[in-house]
Amino acid sequence: MTERKKILLFQFSFLLTALLAIEFCLRLIGYEPGDLKPNWLNFQPVDSLYTTSHFVTNTEGILVADTTTMKLQHIPVNNEGFRTKFFLSIDTTKKKLLFIGDSFTWGLSAHPFDSCFADILQRETNFEIINLGIPVTDPAQYFELARKYIPTLKPDFVFVVFFMGNDLMQHDRKISANEPIYFLTNAGAILADIDGKHFHTAQEAYNYCVNEKYFLRQPQNLLERFVSKSALLSRLYSFHFRLNEKLSYERTVNDSHITKKYLRGIKRIADENNVPVQFVLIPSRNEADFGLKKYRERYADLFNDENLKNNWLLFGNQSTNFTEYPDAHLNNQGHRVYADSIKLFLKTQFEKQ
Repeated sequence: MTERKKILLFQFSFLLTALLAIEFCLRLIGYEPGDLKPNWLNFQPVDSLYTTSHFVTNTEGILVADTTTMKLQHIPVNNEGFRTKFFLSIDTTKKKLLFIGDSFTWGLSAHPFDSCFADILQRETNFEIINLGIPVTDPAQYFELARKYIPTLKPDFVFVVFFMGNDLMQHDRKISANEPIYFLTNAGAILADIDGKHFHTAQEAYNYCVNEKYFLRQPQNLLERFVSKSALLSRLYSFHFRLNEKLSYERTVNDSHITKKYLRGIKRIADENNVPVQFVLIPSRNEADFGLKKYRERYADLFNDENLKNNWLLFGNQSTNFTEYPDAHLNNQGHRVYADSIKLFLKTQFEKQ
């Protein structure tokens, strides 16, 4: 064998060994052949699917906490399924602040729960705080909550806490009585609306995620059959899906008409009831270190909307205010930052009166 062939054989053997080592390591840390899901997604196939009912959609299509489950977990909620006091016990001698939002407003990842910014404001100010935050909700629910509770609770100020990580809606959805927004399963939390499709049962949504969206269980061609045999090739093949997702998100950044429809609706309801409203921005963790100027430029379509541009409340932020991925919610420090920032804002607002 010539020296050149020996070198080529060594290089081939080294490359093959390296690829096999990478394949082994990927499988060791949990990646399986055919796994195309993004790294941040907390979802895994299971042998038998089951669900739990922490949150349920009521007869008005609004997602609320399941009072029985919350009682077992020692999480106090009122009779309508919100982590706030019973509405009949609200102190009407105080000014009322209504908070609408998702898991950030609910207080997920605050330890204990009452370290959430809404709870801090309840303790440290003389305002009556009404917290309608529910995990996994979106501007479609925010609008429904505003339509129902602003006229009946008559707050003195409304804060809609907007999380840029998933409140920028790429697809619209229909609010329907008793129709789920998501399913909490042993495979992970699965949205009922995925890629513009609505799934009525957890099994339907799970089957779509496993068989069509995140795993090569049903290869469509020779390439996909080949890729489905290797964890490494599956990771490489997933890049074009992540690219398509990024491009789709960027299109939504530049055309956020679905989101704006609901935010305009909230503002209209607030105006009709003579209640000031502010949309409090929480960035995603990976963009939390952006300066406000850069952030406003990136999301100019949303922030510069003629009907909404004066209703945004943006605070300086940083990634250290968040827990690590895949959770990436506000940590206690982050909740403190938002509580203090809202207190300062309120001081300027009510000093004007």
